[in-house]
Amino acid sequence: MKKFLKILLIVVVSFAAILYGSVFLGHRVLFPVPTLDAPTIEAVTDGTLTLGVQAHTHPTTMEEYINLLAGQIRRYNEIVPVLWPGDALTNQSAIVEDIDSNNFWLIEPDGTVTPLSKDEALEFGFNRIPRFGGFEFFDRGVYLAVFENDLTNYHLFQRYLHLGTYDAFITFAHELFHVVEQANWPQADNLLNRERNEFLENIPARAKRDLLQRQILRAVSQPGNTQLVLEALSTYRAYKSQFPDDYQNSKLTDRLEGTAFYFELITSLYSAYPDQIRNEEDLEHALALLATREDVYVVHGLVIEGYNLGGFTSVLLSRYVDDWKTRLINDPMMTPIEMLYQHFNAETLPEPIQLTQMEIDAVGTAIQTMSDGSGLSLFFRFLYEILF
Repeated sequence: MKKFLKILLIVVVSFAAILYGSVFLGHRVLFPVPTLDAPTIEAVTDGTLTLGVQAHTHPTTMEEYINLLAGQIRRYNEIVPVLWPGDALTNQSAIVEDIDSNNFWLIEPDGTVTPLSKDEALEFGFNRIPRFGGFEFFDRGVYLAVFENDLTNYHLFQRYLHLGTYDAFITFAHELFHVVEQANWPQADNLLNRERNEFLENIPARAKRDLLQRQILRAVSQPGNTQLVLEALSTYRAYKSQFPDDYQNSKLTDRLEGTAFYFELITSLYSAYPDQIRNEEDLEHALALLATREDVYVVHGLVIEGYNLGGFTSVLLSRYVDDWKTRLINDPMMTPIEMLYQHFNAETLPEPIQLTQMEIDAVGTAIQTMSDGSGLSLFFRFLYEILF
């Protein structure tokens, strides 16, 4: 028995040593998180409005960032009552933890900041998730985990042109929409792909959705050009016919992530650019400008495509269908693009664009390139923060 326990102890210790060593080596040597101390993605501008990290002065300390985030949350709470029906998303707070120092701050809906001890923070009843991207909910808002060193790593947030700053606010707004708003929606048990399979192996379907994303963005970028909307809907009709399984698997995330991304887009623009985006006209200007950046807002993977497709299609719905939000909420099988398609069902759609094999292959190459740098850096960072 003693011999068995000795062997078991050796096995456990060896396994632990291999695990810790592998994670340390993976995070610190083989797959470190890329760092950028200056942006490499250009801002989007038309001479009167500029969106992106270049539009902001960026905080370098947690105290500076807390003040920035407090202003964003204050603006969010001011504007959200007119952005979405009902009041579930209003009067929201945040508790922010600096993971390096374990300092906590409470940000009230009006932007008031109160430092908290760890014990005082935990009295709000959330579970700490002290790692990259960590968040949790409590009855007044969202707990957010932040690392001070991340504040100036542009690699982590420069693609969010609609925010243009370190992105804890995106977690705040997007995840609140899921948990506070969508939790009250009627749910359909027969929506597929709850395991969030990206179906990257179906290159022709990904290429068709690549085209659809670009067409939706072009329609958003040119308000009033209905022909561009009809061209996108023609592609959507062809996609449903040619790839019925892919289409059925797209509905869940097109509906849920798409509308959450729409909410993220509009609240981020209002909250991060309060001096430039003050009303619906300014918002339309900003959304049209964002939609010119296909290099940023076209992605590949069935689930992640649903964010952009659903979000920017929701922008089109806001232009054409007055009561789209209430109607979409109440129909658990409805997606933004299906609602837009039904709205124009009396129109004659143009013939769909036929993709060439070269265009399909180009999407396959983009997917392979994306897969080669497949998030291992963030995976090993996740494990490193748990173990170390």
